Amino acid sequence: SIRQYCSCLQEWNASYEDYARSVRLSFTSLSILSTIYAHENSTQKMLCEICFLPKQTVNGVIRQFCKDGWISLIEMAKDRRNKAIRFTEQGRQAAGDILRRVRQSEQAALLTLTRRYVLACKKAMEAPSKGDA
Repeated sequence: SIRQYCSCLQEWNASYEDYARSVRLSFTSLSILSTIYAHENSTQKMLCEICFLPKQTVNGVIRQFCKDGWISLIEMAKDRRNKAIRFTEQGRQAAGDILRRVRQSEQAALLTLTRRYVLACKKAMEAPSKGDA
C-alpha cells in the first residue's frame, strides 16, 4: 500500500512538472509562484520555510521573476535587511492565468474524488461483514 501511495504521489508531481513546463516554468518556479500568490508580501526567508527549499534556489527563482517583470522587491520599514515580494500588475496577471488552471483542476478532482470516496465508504458500511450471520 505504501509503495502504491508513493507511486501515486510521483505521478501527481509529474503532472505538475509537465504543466509547469507547458507554461515555461520549472516545477520549483511553479511552486514558488503559487506560494507568492497565496502569501504576497512574504520574504525570501519565508518562502524557503513554506516551500522547504534552500535559500539559493528561492533566490534564483525570485531573481528570474524580477528579471521577467513579474515581481518587485520592496524594502520593509521595520527590517530593512529583508524585502517584501510583491507582484507587478503584469506578474499578477500572468500568475493568475497560470494558477487558475491548476486550481480549477484541483477543485474539480477533489469534488469528484470526494463524492466517489463517500459513496464507496457508504457502500462498504452497508455491506454485511463476514462476522455477521
